[in-house]
Amino acid sequence: MNCPNCGEQIHEQDNFCAKCGKELTKIQDRVIYSFGPWGTGVCNGKPSFFAMIQRNNTTIELTNQRILGISTLTKKPRFEIPYNSIINQESFDYMLWKVLWIQYQDTQKTSETSIMATATNHQHILNIQNIIETHRKTKTQ
Repeated sequence: MNCPNCGEQIHEQDNFCAKCGKELTKIQDRVIYSFGPWGTGVCNGKPSFFAMIQRNNTTIELTNQRILGISTLTKKPRFEIPYNSIINQESFDYMLWKVLWIQYQDTQKTSETSIMATATNHQHILNIQNIIETHRKTKTQ
C-alpha cells in the first residue's frame, strides 16, 4: 500500500506517512465479492456428521480487507476473518458440498470456519480462494 500524497510505501495500520507526514485515513471496507444465502452453508471447524451447519441463511461477503459471514436472519456477522489473520486454508469435497476450510488467528486464539457451496455453485469456493491469495500476496509485497 502506498501513501496517497507522496507514493511512499506505508502499512495499513500507519496513521501518518513516515516520509511526508501526511495523516492517513483508514481504508474504507468495500465489498468486492458476495454470494449466498441459497446453496451456501457455514460451520465452525471442518464439517462432519456432528457439526452444526448453518444452511441457506448466511451471505458471504469478501471485502478488500476481510471475509464476512452475515446471518440473513439477524443481519449480524457470524464470522469475520481479516485476510492477514489467515494461518491455513484447505479446499475439499464433503458429501454434496465443496468446502473451503479456513484456520485463522482470532484475538488470542486460533479459530476455524468452513464456507460451503453446493455443487451448482461450487465456483464460489474457487473465487474465494483466488481473492484470498490475491490479498495475502499483496500484504507480503
